[in-house]
Amino acid sequence: MTAGSVPDDGDAPAPAGSEVRDGKFAFVVTAVEPPAKSVGGDYLSKTAQGEFILVHIDVTNTSDRPQSYFGDNQKLIDAQGREFTNDTEAEIYLNDDVYTDINPGNKFSVTLAFDVPVGTQAAALEFHDSMFSGGVCVAVH
Repeated sequence: MTAGSVPDDGDAPAPAGSEVRDGKFAFVVTAVEPPAKSVGGDYLSKTAQGEFILVHIDVTNTSDRPQSYFGDNQKLIDAQGREFTNDTEAEIYLNDDVYTDINPGNKFSVTLAFDVPVGTQAAALEFHDSMFSGGVCVAVH
């Protein structure tokens, strides 16, 4: 799969809701929220340049050693093939942790936030267990 592109039919993304694996992690998209203009509370919040697409995922360590999870390694690909990185500051307001070590067999649930132009149609997510891994793609809808 070429970075920033939705795979063609020969390398189609896994169906929405299915478990996909990259390296030592298994990923499952558990929910996608309607777009939001801002996240956080009354005192600490982040406003999107466009709007946030919020994606809830479960990450499970499938190896026999602890593995570090970083939200920065995950990408959203829209229907036009454009690639978006996550917004770490927005994720801080949505989660208890945005970086963590996951022990073998344990699961970590997190909400990813992607700041995209208003009206963007998410097509797929590209998950990576590290910045150097090949990644795996799963359809969003």
